[in-house]
Amino acid sequence: MDEYVTLCTHQLTPEHCVKAREHLRWPRETLAQESGVSVEAIARFEDEQANLREVTLQALAWAMEAQGLIFIQGHPLLVGMDVRGATPDPRLRDDYEMIE
Repeated sequence: MDEYVTLCTHQLTPEHCVKAREHLRWPRETLAQESGVSVEAIARFEDEQANLREVTLQALAWAMEAQGLIFIQGHPLLVGMDVRGATPDPRLRDDYEMIE
């Protein structure tokens, strides 16, 4: 089985997700389109009603990091110059096909 290394997805919190969407002015539907994660899964995560799989968190982080956002647990949402690559592209994973 392949191993996947994820640098920042464990640091993405529900509060980060909400604040990131607000910063980007993205409704949940836009984040769903950009990440490949269902609107329902995003809602459950943001409402702290569900723990999402690692690949799902990776997809969410990847989509928002591509817009220059940085997620560090214990810190507010950060905006960087170029953080692409902080989280590997989840589309390369075997388990990405259907997320949540």
